[in-house]
Amino acid sequence: MSMNKNKIILYLVIILTTLVGTVNAQLLENSLFRIYRAEFILGTVTQLRFDKDSSYSMEIIEIHCSLCDHDKLRNSINKTGKWVQKKDTIILDNNKKLRVIQDTIRPLFLIGSDTDNILNEKQEIITQRMIDNNLNDFHLIYDTYPNGVARIIVDRYRMRKDEYEIEFKPSGTIRDLRYYWDNKQRKRIK
Repeated sequence: MSMNKNKIILYLVIILTTLVGTVNAQLLENSLFRIYRAEFILGTVTQLRFDKDSSYSMEIIEIHCSLCDHDKLRNSINKTGKWVQKKDTIILDNNKKLRVIQDTIRPLFLIGSDTDNILNEKQEIITQRMIDNNLNDFHLIYDTYPNGVARIIVDRYRMRKDEYEIEFKPSGTIRDLRYYWDNKQRKRIK
């Protein structure tokens, strides 16, 4: 009788550990850090970095708005802090949420906008339009192995036509190199 109980308990433990592992897949899994890039946040190219120690940094890397106040843009977008993942949602330390969709991070809030002065109804409409149009999505551009060596470098989301993906082995040597032109894979750079 006790042998059957032990088997049942063992099966339940195996099932529960399997389910827990598939439900809560972490963003970094086997990486030291990952970097994502968004192309169109308020006329800037913005980078979002998630580190294994649960810290993040969001910063502008290019500004394409000549009439904007560059210091004000940096102050409104550049942020650092802590992050935690719950299922497919990343929660930043200021309770801002991001949705994880494979190698894409979709903010569920307006980045860099002062929404305190906008009426709640208007704020919700604007936020929903931005989310629905995927305008502020961050795409994976840099992933690492647990030791910090680059795993993959992707440059496929810029407005120019020439793009590439470089995949590395754990030793740091190139495993695969793919070129693209106008979203079509090519054998070499045009």
